[in-house]
Amino acid sequence: MVIEDLQRHPSLIPTIARWHFDQWGPLTGAATLEGYIGLLEGAAAAPGVPSVLVALVDGGPVGSVSLVALDMRIRPLLTPWLAQLFVVPGSRRRGIGAALVSAAVARGRALGYRRVYLYTSGSLPSYYERLGWVVGERVEYEGRERTLMHRDTGD
Repeated sequence: MVIEDLQRHPSLIPTIARWHFDQWGPLTGAATLEGYIGLLEGAAAAPGVPSVLVALVDGGPVGSVSLVALDMRIRPLLTPWLAQLFVVPGSRRRGIGAALVSAAVARGRALGYRRVYLYTSGSLPSYYERLGWVVGERVEYEGRERTLMHRDTGD
């Protein structure tokens, strides 16, 4: 497995957009799949944040993660955010998600950020805790209880 910047694989944008939009819909920041493709095209062209990293196995995409400037409107001063961690179902439980998270934190560090944030819900906070993330607070957001977490990039 290798993890590379989406900028190097623009032909994968429609595939990744479909994954993310099917999973999160408007939480991606776009009202339509076509709108989200446009956001990913912009992220692929950006030199810093936003960024999208793609996990490839045998040259094919198996997962992705984004680093975005703002992912939780009620916490506008926090940046950057790990967002849209996705691994295709047939490739889960192989360490790909953990590798993508680690790569996103490293990207944050390389860009000069001391801390990266995320929010999640359900049973996923325990997954991120195993990867070194710390619970900051629990808040009501977008109609659900969410767990806001952070990880220092120097770990």
